[in-house]
Amino acid sequence: MEISAKGLIFDYGGTIDTNGVHWGEVFRSVYERYSVPVTLDEFRNAYVQVERALGNGQVIHPDHTFEETLHIKLKLQFEILKINDLSLAGKIAEACYSETRQTTLRAAKILDDLKKCYPIVLASNFYGNLRTVLDEFNLSKYFCHVIESAEVGIRKPNPAIYALGIKALELHPEEVAIIGDSYKNDIHPANLLGCPSIWLKGKGWDNEDDAIEHPCIIKDFAMLRNLYPRH
Repeated sequence: MEISAKGLIFDYGGTIDTNGVHWGEVFRSVYERYSVPVTLDEFRNAYVQVERALGNGQVIHPDHTFEETLHIKLKLQFEILKINDLSLAGKIAEACYSETRQTTLRAAKILDDLKKCYPIVLASNFYGNLRTVLDEFNLSKYFCHVIESAEVGIRKPNPAIYALGIKALELHPEEVAIIGDSYKNDIHPANLLGCPSIWLKGKGWDNEDDAIEHPCIIKDFAMLRNLYPRH
C-alpha cells in the first residue's frame, strides 16, 4: 500500500466494527445460523425498513449502547417479519454483539498504532448515539474529532460530512486519507473532494461494486499496518 497522508478520516459502521462486512450481511449470516424462516428478500426488506426508521426517527437515544441498539434493531426486524419469538431475536442480537465486540477490539489495536502517527477523525452515518458506542468499546481516545450525521444534519454520500473532517484536521484534502467500506458512501465522496482513499472491501450488500477498480483496496483492517510511516 502506497499512500501519502498527514491525517486520516475513518468511517465507523461496516469499517471498524465489522472489518468491511456490510451490516445487512452480518445480520443475515446470523439469521441463517439460527435457521430463521425468512427468505432473502423478506430479510432485506425488513433490514432496509428498520434502518430508514432509525435514521429518520427518535427511536435510538443518545445514551443507548450498541448492545441496546442491536436489541432494538432485531425487535423491529422481527415485528416487520411477523415473527413473535422475541427470545430468538435476543439471541441473534447477542450473537451479533459478541462478534462485533471481538472485531472492534481487534481494530482498536490498529487504531492505537495509527494514532501515534496521525491525527484521526471519525465521520459516520449513525443514530445519535455514536459517542456512547465509542465509549462502550473504549474507542473515543483514538479520535480527535467525531462527526456524526445525526448531529451535523449531513449524511453520506454527501461529501460535505467528510469536508467537515478535513476542516477539523486543518489540512488540505490531498493530505487526508479517507478509509471506509462503501464505495458509494466513502470512496466516491473522497474522490470528489480530492482525497486519497483506502477501500476496505469486504462482503457487500450486493455485487454492484465488484467491477469497480480502485488503486488502494484492502481486504482486512489489519492491512492498515502498512500505512504506518517507515523511518
